[in-house]
Amino acid sequence: MMTLLSSDCYHLHEGLSDEVPSSEVHRPAPNEAAQEELFLQKLGARGWGRIHQFRNYYGPGWGEGQGRSLSPRAMAAFCQFLETATFPSGCLPSVFLTDRGGLELCWENADGKAVQVEFTSEGAEYYLEEGEIESMVSHAKMKALAEQLSAA
Repeated sequence: MMTLLSSDCYHLHEGLSDEVPSSEVHRPAPNEAAQEELFLQKLGARGWGRIHQFRNYYGPGWGEGQGRSLSPRAMAAFCQFLETATFPSGCLPSVFLTDRGGLELCWENADGKAVQVEFTSEGAEYYLEEGEIESMVSHAKMKALAEQLSAA
């Protein structure tokens, strides 16, 4: 079991702490507890908090009015990838919501070179600074991509 110190916890900005109308109460999916544990384990408290915000507070039109809400298919691909991926010791990847409703995961490999993966409703686009490699894979290849990038 992971113990979090108060300095390690994610703090919700006061502007996002409004009461949620009862008609919008979130009903957890059957696998949501396992997902939450996966996020904490692989992304830390800050990454978990960002995912929580993206799922619950960023609806259509966020940002400058053009942002899409988080795609369930992008989230599924992201979770598939995280289940298999390993990151360099002491590395907690950064996670971002993209304008297209995808998730972008960024970290540095063991050599300090950037690795970026954007999970979309169509699959995943990735970039490896080492070798200047840029490519795309389908949802069916998330496990293989995680294995490939874990070794990078």
